[in-house]
Amino acid sequence: MIALRLKAPEKILEALEGHEKIVLFGDSGCAQLCDVGGLLQLEDMEDFLTRNGKTVLGAVFVEGGICNGPVFRSTVQEQRAVIDSADALLVQACGVAVQTIVEHIPEKEAFPAADSMFLGVSRGRGTHSELCAMCGDCILHLTGGICPLARCAKGILNGPCGGSMNGKCERDEDTDCAWQLIYDRLRALGKLDNIRKVWEMKDWRSSHGPRVISHHGGAIA
Repeated sequence: MIALRLKAPEKILEALEGHEKIVLFGDSGCAQLCDVGGLLQLEDMEDFLTRNGKTVLGAVFVEGGICNGPVFRSTVQEQRAVIDSADALLVQACGVAVQTIVEHIPEKEAFPAADSMFLGVSRGRGTHSELCAMCGDCILHLTGGICPLARCAKGILNGPCGGSMNGKCERDEDTDCAWQLIYDRLRALGKLDNIRKVWEMKDWRSSHGPRVISHHGGAIA
């Protein structure tokens, strides 16, 4: 999932300056899981904007996620009248959602109400941990399923750095050393030889965009 956090209230008002009639967007995917764009958060945003002199015409809540093209387009058609009446759209979801809305509703200006932070997993209500750097060249089969790029504070491929102590990162005592986790995992799997290899410098060309991935019949070409 994409971990999100709402922008500061003053940043949202600054972005909406000069726009009076607002339609909110949220969804049941990452936005709701991160308590950013669920139904309750849309209600809170409406209250906040109303107190600050804005008119909220309505909220468009997309079941299944704004990035789900067919569902999103169907929802927009259902809400077309209220969307057409808006001066601006405030999107309580990720950057992909904002750009999806701009692509499908180009006549309206859309503003992000949230910052997209990282790909991660929910550890509990309101707590999310970063797990994947979306590098485009996955090496989890070599590191026991633990990503050093995302989970090491320095993104070191041949670690550890030497600053860790008692299995913790030198950054803070609450962060596990990714390479200690990798070592322990590989030892449990009987694959410590993996950690003895020296890996070449990361080729970041595979992570540069813009990129398009096409799937045809589920076949691997």
